Amino acid sequence: MRKLRSKQAISIDLDHMQTLHAEAIEQLDLLKTALEAAEQAKDTMRDNLDTMAANHWQAYMDVLHMICMHDEAMNNALKKFGVKMRDDNFDKREQQPGISRLLLLFLLTALIRRHRRMVYVYSLRGEPMNDYLKESLTMEREHMADLITMIHSSM
Repeated sequence: MRKLRSKQAISIDLDHMQTLHAEAIEQLDLLKTALEAAEQAKDTMRDNLDTMAANHWQAYMDVLHMICMHDEAMNNALKKFGVKMRDDNFDKREQQPGISRLLLLFLLTALIRRHRRMVYVYSLRGEPMNDYLKESLTMEREHMADLITMIHSSM
């Protein structure tokens, strides 16, 4: 007679996840800096800074792909909002090129804050609020996915 196994939670390497989220923060900070500089620039310099910003967004998406490979819940949250990893043909109907740069900067700041929160939560090991923090990660992941969708549609 065969024994049925119960599903066990996949353990996440917390140090590795902290490193991935730290790299995501770094790429978003670089993207934000390029967008802030482009706001003050003109002509070719502005175009070059916009290109840099787009490159940092692609690098961020690559890091996000690595995060999703280790965090199935994050992958599911992104799928829920329609973000596909490695999707170069993002649906043109969903793009909002008219979004203001200021709004984009605010969205980036919010996303950076969410990644910092993830690093913070992953750093808490065996703390009294551990169960609460695990539950709050679901909400954090969904908010991150929503922010990523908004930013992705405007890049």
